[in-house]
Amino acid sequence: MSLQRTPLAPPAIAFGAGIAVASVTGPGILLAAWLAAVTIGMGLLAFGRTRGATVVLLAGVAAVGALRGGGAPLPPDHVARLELPSVAQVDGRLAAEPTRWAPDRTRLLIDAAHADGSPVSGRIQVTVYGVPPPLTDGQRIAAPLKLHRATGFRNPGTFDYAAHLAREGIRVVATARAESLTPLDDPSPPWSVRVKRAAIAAMDRALPPASAALLAGLLLGDRTELPRDIDDAFRLAGVYHVLAVSGFNVALLAAAVWALCRLLRLPRRASAAIAIVVVIGFALVVGPSPSVLRAVVMAVLVLAALLLERETSVTNSLALAALAILAVRPGDLFDPGFQLSFAATLGIVVAPLPRGAVLGALGVSTAAQLAVLPVTLAHFNQLSTIGVVANLGVVPLAGAATIVGLVAVSLSFLSETVGVVAFDAVWPVLLALRGVVALAARMPGAVVHLPAPGRIAVQGGVERGAQAVGWDPTAGAPFSWESGCSSSRSESRRGRSCDRPTASCA
Repeated sequence: MSLQRTPLAPPAIAFGAGIAVASVTGPGILLAAWLAAVTIGMGLLAFGRTRGATVVLLAGVAAVGALRGGGAPLPPDHVARLELPSVAQVDGRLAAEPTRWAPDRTRLLIDAAHADGSPVSGRIQVTVYGVPPPLTDGQRIAAPLKLHRATGFRNPGTFDYAAHLAREGIRVVATARAESLTPLDDPSPPWSVRVKRAAIAAMDRALPPASAALLAGLLLGDRTELPRDIDDAFRLAGVYHVLAVSGFNVALLAAAVWALCRLLRLPRRASAAIAIVVVIGFALVVGPSPSVLRAVVMAVLVLAALLLERETSVTNSLALAALAILAVRPGDLFDPGFQLSFAATLGIVVAPLPRGAVLGALGVSTAAQLAVLPVTLAHFNQLSTIGVVANLGVVPLAGAATIVGLVAVSLSFLSETVGVVAFDAVWPVLLALRGVVALAARMPGAVVHLPAPGRIAVQGGVERGAQAVGWDPTAGAPFSWESGCSSSRSESRRGRSCDRPTASCA
């Protein structure tokens, strides 16, 4: 693989690097650097100095990334500017569906409008104790909240929860009693919320509680009702990724819709268009997590290539997905979910996989595990020793449960009786999945706790990742966009620009 076949990799890396250094550079310097890079780069292009222009323009892209990652200052009326900690009567609008993470605890995200009668702005994360009244996304509520600044653990080197909340636009957290919440209106839930609620309700009616919770995790990434022992088993077995909606789910959904449309003898373009609509709708239902956004962007690009009858490059799609996500949500660069999703996908795409079903599956699992190893060590200080092998049994079972589960949920919307029959078919698969995971989790030394890698090790990993896509950071010959694009076009004409079509939505 080379940069001539992946021309979007350099700007994606440069943009991410700019976001990474945004906190140590002022906006005035960055704006000046961007203007200088554009001016010098255009001048070099005018004189035919393509290589030099490429380097300078990439520096300009990095400056744009730093400007985007720097963030805007808090407005004067932001809730973080109040005297905290304090208790205030706050009203606002729910920014997302309530999340119940314990039987008597619910998490709300409120876009504040007033505090003690004064206009305010900003998002507050509220932990509600007790059972709240029925609430939905977009609903206006009021409650007395105990406000305080977001803080994290004070242990050096541990996960910085306050920084994580800040990247989500949350600077203030609060607590409240459920009986003190007052709904101010009663809007109809968005269609995506209604679909998700109906799907979960159908699973709850047709399956035992533990199996229904597991299927909700597989299909929708909803682990709210998943029993603690099952949740811990998936973590210990190193297969927790199947419970987070990602490219695995999106690829299965897109492939199933495509196959169904082709079975109905629909044209290729119509099949691709229908699959795009279904994939985007699925993303709206499950929520915009980094792994979902990455997978959906890549799936839409691949399907759009089919729609337009063009070839596509998986690595180019991955780079474009990173650019698109970071342009809208630059803070995701530091999110473990973003890093794990892109690292695992890149590892699968660039790894030399062996032939054969078993060896190929083992190679995919090994490539993904090795790619995410620095991330898991940096954020979680743990290494799964059984995950590579466990995936050989877990992934096929999870795939089968996902496909049959999607069919069962779809049929339940049409006929509850028919849906129950389909859910009965998926139940043995869920039991087998739980059995394999429990067996792997009981293996001695399934998870080994290790220290986070040092700065030199991280730098070496980044350099190896860059070399994997054809760019040696230590080499003196920069990449030329002109030659890259022309080579990409020539590869497309020969029909060989898709690096690994089967991994397009991994």
